[in-house]
Amino acid sequence: MISRSDSTFAYRARNATGESVTGSITARDRDDVASHLRAEGLFITSIASGAAGSLSPVDVEAVRTRQGLQRIRRADVVAFAQQLSVMLETGVPLPEGLEAIASQARRSEFRQVLESVREDVCGGSPLSEALARWPQVFPDVMVSLLQAAELSGTTALMLSRVSDYLSKELRTKRQVRGAMLYPGFMLGSGFLVVAFLVAFILPRFAKIYEMRSATLPGPTKVLMAIGTFAAEGWMYYGPVLVAVAVGVLVLPRTSSGRRWLDWLKLRAPVLRTIHVNLYVTRSTRTMSTLLAAGVNLMDAIHACRMVTRNVVFDRVWSGMEEHVRDGRRLSQAFEESPDVPANVSSMIAAGERSGRMPEVLERVAEYSEEELDLAIKKSTSLLEPVLIIVMGLLVGAVAIALLLPIFRMGSVVAG
Repeated sequence: MISRSDSTFAYRARNATGESVTGSITARDRDDVASHLRAEGLFITSIASGAAGSLSPVDVEAVRTRQGLQRIRRADVVAFAQQLSVMLETGVPLPEGLEAIASQARRSEFRQVLESVREDVCGGSPLSEALARWPQVFPDVMVSLLQAAELSGTTALMLSRVSDYLSKELRTKRQVRGAMLYPGFMLGSGFLVVAFLVAFILPRFAKIYEMRSATLPGPTKVLMAIGTFAAEGWMYYGPVLVAVAVGVLVLPRTSSGRRWLDWLKLRAPVLRTIHVNLYVTRSTRTMSTLLAAGVNLMDAIHACRMVTRNVVFDRVWSGMEEHVRDGRRLSQAFEESPDVPANVSSMIAAGERSGRMPEVLERVAEYSEEELDLAIKKSTSLLEPVLIIVMGLLVGAVAIALLLPIFRMGSVVAG
């Protein structure tokens, strides 16, 4: 007999053979539903209020192709690793932990990803394998660390390390992005000011000069010629701007273009210091975490290649792979590279001799991160006065070219 307080719940579960089973059941609450389903030998994956049709399996391909997948931020992954680590340490089963985190996810795209991961885990897949199916969301380093942790039964501890690692990487990325954003903002604002003066202020002054039949000085003539060309010569500079825009978009996608950009990052005076310390920080921290977790050395080198993503810097990892195959010292690849600072190579060599590579690599990462912070602050402090001077000269030259005829007309009237 059904009580008036009973409600209908839709459920999704898996039977003993791993097949998905869906249906609906009338019970007092979710706990009562769970008890009935467990008594039937079913492994519960989800329970929701309503009829059976209200529960639909996650369409993995639909989630993958959604452009909103790009809205998932690395901060969401960091929070996921932290929360799941705490839950597993307190004894919460992995499927329940995934379900709880998915229900609290702020972004619907990330919620669907976590639901897909939970379904894979409930179907018998390891957590690392379920995460590996979403390479756009979960980095390769995270998957490699969890694979090693699952073999040793330390998934909760490794998730805590993963969250620390990703947090440091996120902080480093934000520092570099912030350093690049400031000069771009300054140059962009200066360009907008000059464009406003030339496009809106200059035509008004030109009419005044024509009415007064004033003899224009050289700077004003040059500025007016530039304004006229900007307004009427679009058929000349328009294709050039389009070609430049296409080049900016296409160049990084070609092998030669990417090689040139990566070479520029390691050779330009200001960019070199920032990118070298960035690559050393990422690679040493990644290798330290992987080696401490017991990951194979060749896999660790591959992960380092993925976090640096510089075709010029790749020769460091290629040389390291050759040294490992030939049985030579790992640190020798750093010593032979012109892109790795000598003090970093010395510290890595000392760690290799002492047999404490993970600890030494972590210290090298901390040292390189401090050097990166110093390089960013130094480059910002140097660029700031230069940009201010350049913008001041540019805007000042435009203003003088606009006002110089007025000063001349005033002096003629006064005379």
